[in-house]
Amino acid sequence: MAHLVLAFYLLAVIAGTASLAQTVMIWQRYRKPVIRRYGAFLLCLYLLVLGFTIDRYASLTMLSGTVEARALVWLFLAGGSILYIVVSPFFFFSLVGRAPGRAARNLFVAIDVVVCAAAAANVAMPRLLPLTLGLVGVLFAMIAYGIVFIAVHLSAVGERVLRRALAIFLALSAAFFPLMLIDALMDLVPFLAVFRFMNNLAQPLYFLVLNCLTIAFGLRYLNRPAFVERDRLTDYFTATYGITPREAEIIRLLLAGDGMKEIGNRLFISPKTAENHVTHIYDKLGVSSRVQMFQLIRTNSIE
Repeated sequence: MAHLVLAFYLLAVIAGTASLAQTVMIWQRYRKPVIRRYGAFLLCLYLLVLGFTIDRYASLTMLSGTVEARALVWLFLAGGSILYIVVSPFFFFSLVGRAPGRAARNLFVAIDVVVCAAAAANVAMPRLLPLTLGLVGVLFAMIAYGIVFIAVHLSAVGERVLRRALAIFLALSAAFFPLMLIDALMDLVPFLAVFRFMNNLAQPLYFLVLNCLTIAFGLRYLNRPAFVERDRLTDYFTATYGITPREAEIIRLLLAGDGMKEIGNRLFISPKTAENHVTHIYDKLGVSSRVQMFQLIRTNSIE
């Protein structure tokens, strides 16, 4: 079984390499912020997978217990964990077309400072169990935060493709989350030893499936021009959704926060006519509210 687990980790490394390479190529073509954050998110997962893979390989060979192997495993796992804690909240906000407020940013920065300090202390005192448990706890707390945050905002996501992809991510993460938590804490918390029959299989399976899904997600969702660039709707957006010049102007006013009366005054039409235009725009975009429209456009824009 140990060799099977290693095989799944190796497959996850291969899939992660392909996913990262694909994201770099898409970024070079479109340069959208969401792609940059997506690439950083994938790098977190990649470092974690490499750390687990090296640890599993070392346990099956004479490298087990060597200082070099332990240091390499710690470097990848700590690096992946810290990077995940730093970048994942902003990636989650990007996915649902929102920007974190000042209070949220300050909270994330405070968490980052505490985690980096704990990691530095862990280097000086590697056998201090509370520090190790604290790092693992913050990592899984951030994973749980991402699951809850996306679940809360899923209904407001305007684009059907993204909404479906996020629903799959939620289902996958919710199913594997408790199993991965047990895997991570099994060697640190004695009473969890009863779960050794799982043979640490949850983590490699999750990473393998997730990396395979990210390849499809990158090709389907990220590999396309932006909807907004320099505060104007792109030709790609208007052509994709069949938006007329008048409708594009109304969308611009909607994004600026204007109501039906203001739109009517600016375009010299009645509020009722403006409302009819807006309803038609929503039908074309497949959304049902201004919030959904805003998030649909923001999730694929160049800020």
